[in-house]
Amino acid sequence: MALDQLTPSALGFSPHSGWAAVVCLGGAVPSPVIVERRRILLTSGPLPCEPYHWAKRREGAEAREIVAGAAAEARKLAEAAIAELSSAVAARGYEVVAGGVVTGRGRPDFTFQQALATHAAMHNAEGWLFREALLQAGQQLALSMTAAPPDAVYAEAAVAIGTSAPEIEARIRALGNDLGPPWGKDEKLSSGAAWLALARERRA
Repeated sequence: MALDQLTPSALGFSPHSGWAAVVCLGGAVPSPVIVERRRILLTSGPLPCEPYHWAKRREGAEAREIVAGAAAEARKLAEAAIAELSSAVAARGYEVVAGGVVTGRGRPDFTFQQALATHAAMHNAEGWLFREALLQAGQQLALSMTAAPPDAVYAEAAVAIGTSAPEIEARIRALGNDLGPPWGKDEKLSSGAAWLALARERRA
């Protein structure tokens, strides 16, 4: 099927330490359908992947190399997963044109040493490592990428679509009821991010 005959779709990601939940929504922005749902790995090592915690046990250049290596691997795996997902949904008549990532509220402004200073700081830094890996991978594959914190995903999607946040949540619950489990918080947030990304891309 030619690209100009494919129906637009978007991927939504809810990332964790070394993996992410992914939902692909496609079709008309007011009433998209679920095209794909899965989980992808962002590390080849055991889960959870905690590079800043590992780096804390090392010193100097070795510590930085641990984090840099984890970030590079996460980007590589994210890019490969997005490419594979794009091929899978293309076989069903959809083209991935955008992606949405559930993030924190603004990237923390920290140095490497500050990221290692406390347990909370290490978790915060690790969270951003995997979020940024997904954003960068999508951009590398020429997708229109957007990001939103978990407490604003539905509200931002509602503004982009022209409805209310409760309506977005209700529609996403209904999509999950039709599809069946698993349909937890990660899948719902991923769907909200995908819907937001699709709406913004189609409006651009």
